[in-house]
Amino acid sequence: MGSTVQVVFTGGHHNPAKPATVALITANCFIFLLTHDMTMLGGPSLRQASLIKWATYGFPIDEIGEWWRLASGAFLHADVRHLLLNMVMLFLLGRRLERQIGSPAFLGVCVTSMLWGSMGALIATPNTAVVGASGIVYGIMAAVLLVERSSGRDPWSEGLGTLIIVNVVLSFVIPGISVGGHLGGLTGGLICGWTAGDQRRKSVSRIWTGFSIATFLGFTLGLMAAKTWLNPLI
Repeated sequence: MGSTVQVVFTGGHHNPAKPATVALITANCFIFLLTHDMTMLGGPSLRQASLIKWATYGFPIDEIGEWWRLASGAFLHADVRHLLLNMVMLFLLGRRLERQIGSPAFLGVCVTSMLWGSMGALIATPNTAVVGASGIVYGIMAAVLLVERSSGRDPWSEGLGTLIIVNVVLSFVIPGISVGGHLGGLTGGLICGWTAGDQRRKSVSRIWTGFSIATFLGFTLGLMAAKTWLNPLI
C-alpha cells in the first residue's frame, strides 16, 4: 500500500526477532522473487502478469469474486526499494509488538490491519491496482502505541509517536502512496491495540473475540468498498 519511511527509534529491550515477524518477512521476500523480473531491479520490476492477477483492485473483487485480493495485494511490492522500506519497518516494529502480545495475537493484528488497509485503499482508489505491506506496517505502529500506553510505558518518549506522525504526514505528501491503505491499516491497528490493551488485565477470550469481530468487519467492509469501482467515493 505504498511505502513507509524508515525512522529508527530507541526504547525497548534488545531481543532477537520473533518467529511470526521473521515468517512474514520471509514470505514477502519469497513472493518478491516469484513476482519480479530480477533483471530490472533498478526500477519498477513487478511483473505485469502478477500485478494484474494479485493486486488489490475493485473490479475483479466485485465483478469476478476474487475476494483474496484483499490479502494478496499486501504481499506484492512495486520494486526492491518498496520491499526494503516495508520490511525494515516490519522488522523494527513487528518484533517489538510480537514480544509484548505473543505471536498468535501479533498475527491477528497483521491480518486485521491488512484487511482494513485493503478496505481503505478500495474506498480511496477502487480503480487503482494497489500493492504493498504498508497497511500491515501502519497497523503494527498503531497497535504498539496503544499496547505500550495501556501497559504503563511512554512510547512517545521513545520516538514511536513521532514515527507514526511522520509516516502519516508523508502519506499525504509523497505521490504514488495509497493514503487510504495507510489510514485503513492504521485504523485496524488502533482497534487491535485497544482490544489487546494491557496483557496483564485482558482475558485471552476477550482479545480474540475483539480481533475476530475486527477482522470480519475489515473483510466485509472491504468487499463493500470494492463495489465503489463504478462510482468511486472521491
